[in-house]
Amino acid sequence: MKKFFETKKALAERLEYLRLLKGALVATGKGAKVGTVVTAEKSRIREEIKYISSEKTWNFGFEGGGWNSITAKTKEVAVKRASKKYDSKRSKVDPKSFRVATEADTRALLSLFH
Repeated sequence: MKKFFETKKALAERLEYLRLLKGALVATGKGAKVGTVVTAEKSRIREEIKYISSEKTWNFGFEGGGWNSITAKTKEVAVKRASKKYDSKRSKVDPKSFRVATEADTRALLSLFH
């Protein structure tokens, strides 16, 4: 399952942990048998760092109906960006509705237009 983070602080803490773990693996992974495991784990850590550091598309709804999407690394930032861009006298972003967009979720939302 792909990870996402609610806040910038939680994201920063996970990135720091992964970087420390990767450094420890480099320091201990010198033996032949251990080296294979370490190489695989370092690769997994690199992929996780790449994913969690990237901007994700977040689907969300409005109070009173409708939906849209926005990109951000964390839910916290997505809510702030969407509120700044879309909140007005007529529309209000529903902060509880934010979720990382999946292909199925976006497809279901788009089907509402037909």
